[in-house]
Amino acid sequence: MSHEASTRSDAGSSPAHAGKGHLVGNVLVFVIMFGMFLLGLYLVSWLSLDNVWPMAALVVLAFLAFFIPQGILGRADTGYNLAEGNRTAEKETSAGVNS
Repeated sequence: MSHEASTRSDAGSSPAHAGKGHLVGNVLVFVIMFGMFLLGLYLVSWLSLDNVWPMAALVVLAFLAFFIPQGILGRADTGYNLAEGNRTAEKETSAGVNS
C-alpha cells in the first residue's frame, strides 16, 4: 500500500480535491454550521439550573454539528475504498464488512 502522491503534471487527469467546483454548496454548509454555532453561543447565555431546555437544544446542536458533515455530506459509506486509493461511485458497506 503506497501513500505517495500522484506525480502527474497535467491537472485535467488528476482527481479533483473534495471541494473543487462546489463553492455554492460549501458556502451554504458553512453558513448553516456557523449559524448553529452562533445559536449555541446564544443558548449558553440562557443556561440555568432551573431551565433544562437550553442544554437540551445545545446537545441537539452538537449532535447535528457532527452528524450533518460526517454522515450526510461526507462519504462515510465509501471511506474504506478511498483509504485504499480506489475512487468508485458505488456505495458499499463501511470497512468492507459484509453482513
